[in-house]
Amino acid sequence: MNYARCATAILLALAGSLPVFSQAASLQELERRCETAREAKIAPLRETAIRDCASANRSSRSLADCQRIHVDFGQGGGVVGGGFRAPMFIDLPECVAFFEAQDQQRRNSSRR
Repeated sequence: MNYARCATAILLALAGSLPVFSQAASLQELERRCETAREAKIAPLRETAIRDCASANRSSRSLADCQRIHVDFGQGGGVVGGGFRAPMFIDLPECVAFFEAQDQQRRNSSRR
């Protein structure tokens, strides 16, 4: 009898958490799609910036130096003076869908 109650309790706990796992998995998939779409747009711009950096007049930087400098090209972040630069191409439909799903998940989890 105790075994049946314990098994039932475990199954109910697992069943209640399944939507959370599926939401997290779908959120991860949406994030992956967003990053893939962004990278497709950013990669050619990064390559151009690297080429320009390495071929600039009076530049003593090697191609490897320029690749290291531009490794996070388009990712956004802090700037000199304390400002913030947004990541490039976060307005793509794939990213908008990800951010909306993320906001929805946060709203749903705050209601509990």
